[in-house]
This record gives sequence, structure tokens and C-alpha cells, in this order.
Amino acid sequence: MKREVRAVQVAMANAIVGAVAKFAAGIASGSMALLSSAADSLGDLFVSAANIVVLRVSHRAPDAAYNYGHAKIEGLGAMFEGGFICAAGGFIIYQAIARAIAGETGHDSFLGIVVMLPLLGLTLATVAYLRRVARETGSLVLKADALHYTVDIWTNLGVLATLILVELTGEPRIDTVVSIALALYLMYSATTIIREGFDVIMDRSLDPALVVELRQLLIACDKIESFHDFKTRGGKLPVVDFHVVVDPDMTTRAAHDLFLELQAGVRAIVGPATKVLVHVDPAPRESRSGWLH
Repeated sequence: MKREVRAVQVAMANAIVGAVAKFAAGIASGSMALLSSAADSLGDLFVSAANIVVLRVSHRAPDAAYNYGHAKIEGLGAMFEGGFICAAGGFIIYQAIARAIAGETGHDSFLGIVVMLPLLGLTLATVAYLRRVARETGSLVLKADALHYTVDIWTNLGVLATLILVELTGEPRIDTVVSIALALYLMYSATTIIREGFDVIMDRSLDPALVVELRQLLIACDKIESFHDFKTRGGKLPVVDFHVVVDPDMTTRAAHDLFLELQAGVRAIVGPATKVLVHVDPAPRESRSGWLH
């Protein structure tokens, strides 16, 4: 958990630097694109702070009230983050239109360009770090945070392009158009985060390609005659659950060894954190059943 919390803290530091720098430059230059990006960075800070709480709760051991642990709170955290991104996008659109109607325009794009270049590099480094830790830990929260800050990269690129175009053309309406376009992209990207969080809460099955591999593993095992009631669940702690039909004379030791063999095979396909549940059924003595899928 320490690595995951540290990764979120790095993201928070990035958000603080970005928010302060963009707000200062946005107020000084009058650029709506900069101020919108600053508001997004401030939102990143609050979301990352909430993610630390989510990570700490998700790593709590199972207890009398929550026998299967608390890992699913990461799904709720991801949905919250996605909803926050959508709200931020709506606020940006509102502010951009309001300022356009009021006739407010930017006047010092060069200052914004100078500020955005180092911030873009800082965000790129942050995303690379978040992705690496998310990949190594399997954390959905970090995956969502990495996606969130990836959106920030495109946002920063858009703001930088806007400032350059305004500087070259002297046309302030470019600022308004790009701000709205970036906000819409922000909201679209948030749907992916919300959907993944929803899938965790609703126990969505593993990727179909993995399910095919798991079924092939069971079919290829010569120690079982058939299998049924095959179910899977994705998320940070995947679950694979199935019944196997075996020789009725199989000993308890042999059944246990079979479980260990199947568990190792499943984890080799899905991942080492996978919980494997196997129920052993004896085959009828009078007949051999065919494969059940």
C-alpha cells in the first residue's frame, strides 16, 4: 500500500504546482484556457486526496462486517473521480461561454506559454510513474488517476496550442473554442473511469480472452471429467470459481493436489492475486458424463 499512497502523493504535488502556476498565469494573462486548466488541476488535487483515503480503506483486512475485505471501495473511488471530472468539464464550458458573452479576452499569451512548457513535462513524468505503479500493483484507483492525468497532458497541450495561436493570430475567440473542446474531451474520457468503477461494483467477469484460456485449461486437464458452474469476477482481486467432476475413487490427497494444480494454472493466466474456488463433485459410477461448459 505504501507504494500506491506514495504514487498518489506524487500526483498531488504535481496538481498543487500546476494549479498555483496556472492560476497565477491565468489571472495575469486573462486566458480562460489557462484558468480552466487551473481549475482542473485543483480538482485533481482534491480527487487525489480522496484517493489516498480510498487506498487506505481498500487495504484493510477482512473483518466481521466485511468478510471479503474492502477492495471494492476502489470501484466507488473511481466512479467518484469520473463524476468529478465530468463536473469540472461542465464548469469549464459554463465559464468559457460566460466570458465569451461578456467579451473578456486574453492579452498576454507569451506568459502562459512560458508557464505551460515545464508543467507539461512535469505531468508527463507523473503519468509515467502512476502507470508503472498501477501496472505493478493492479490498483484501479491508480489506473484511474493515471488516466486522469493523461487527460491533463492533452489539456495542457491544447492550452499551449491555444496560447500560441492567440499569440500568432491575435484572435482571442480561439481561447474560448479550445476551452470548450477540451472540456468535452475531459467529460468523454471520464466515462471510461466511471464504467470501470461500475464494473468492479457489479462484479463484471474477466476479459473474454482470459475466460477462453481458463476454459481451455480445464478441458486440457486429464484429471477431471468435466466442469460446470464456471464463474469469474474481475477487479483488483480477481475470482475464478468452478465445479469439477472427478473419479469417485479419487482420494482427499489427490483432490487437494488437483486443486493446487488448477490454482497454479489459473493464477498463471489471470495473476498471482487471483482467488481460486474449486468444488469437487464425484462422477456417477454407472456412467461417465461428457464435458459441461
